[in-house]
Amino acid sequence: MTALAHIGRGIEKKLLTAIIRPGKGRRLLEQFAEAPGVLSMSHHHARGTGSSWSQRGKRFFTEQDVLIVLVEADHADAVFAGLYAAAGLGEQGAGMIFSETVLRGHPMMPLDAADW
Repeated sequence: MTALAHIGRGIEKKLLTAIIRPGKGRRLLEQFAEAPGVLSMSHHHARGTGSSWSQRGKRFFTEQDVLIVLVEADHADAVFAGLYAAAGLGEQGAGMIFSETVLRGHPMMPLDAADW
């Protein structure tokens, strides 16, 4: 079965989005990329996701890493719990994670690695 067929409409999927402290995204990506049920993962760095404040005329913005995980619905709770624990999201101000149902996904991979 190709990656495209597996990620298509044949199975129920969830999209997990975690907004976490900067510098943790790459480590979590490597840790969970091969976890059971994970179909696709990506992470990027975001700026200005939190509140801003001024100090002596300067503005400061928070910076965060954003981790996006497409996972089979049957494995979503386990991956969610694993990300929550590994990212330390139980601590105040550590970030947040949420889940949503998706109808269809598309793999994120370089064109030369595609199996179609």
